Amino acid sequence: MSAKMRGIANVIMVVALAILIFILGTIAGFLILKQTPEQAAAAPPVYVNLGPVIAQVGGGRFIRTEVQLEIAGPEYAGLFETYRPQVMDRVVNGLGQMSEQDLYSIEGKRKAQEVIAAHLNHYFEKPLVEEVYFSSFMVSGG
Repeated sequence: MSAKMRGIANVIMVVALAILIFILGTIAGFLILKQTPEQAAAAPPVYVNLGPVIAQVGGGRFIRTEVQLEIAGPEYAGLFETYRPQVMDRVVNGLGQMSEQDLYSIEGKRKAQEVIAAHLNHYFEKPLVEEVYFSSFMVSGG
């Protein structure tokens, strides 16, 4: 085989390899980005912003935080507005059950989130609250 023929064969092999890599990459990308019908039908999370909450915790201290709830669906958002005073009372009671020391740790804050969700889900007699989020978390007084 002459040098010219080997050069042409090498070019053909490189082009064929590039085409194969392109095809495999396209297939892999399609499989990665493909959504199942369940994933496509899943609704985005719905949030209810309760705004600032001030509660008294153990030791005569106060906590001030912003509270946002992730709820089960948009059809329940109206319930949280209709029963806002009761919702806020459950949030304040949930925070009030926490000790001052609990609120300084990540684990304690997570426990407070679970307690608040349990209080609200018990009040509505349905698991409507999926997650509780805090921001600007401050403990003061004493």
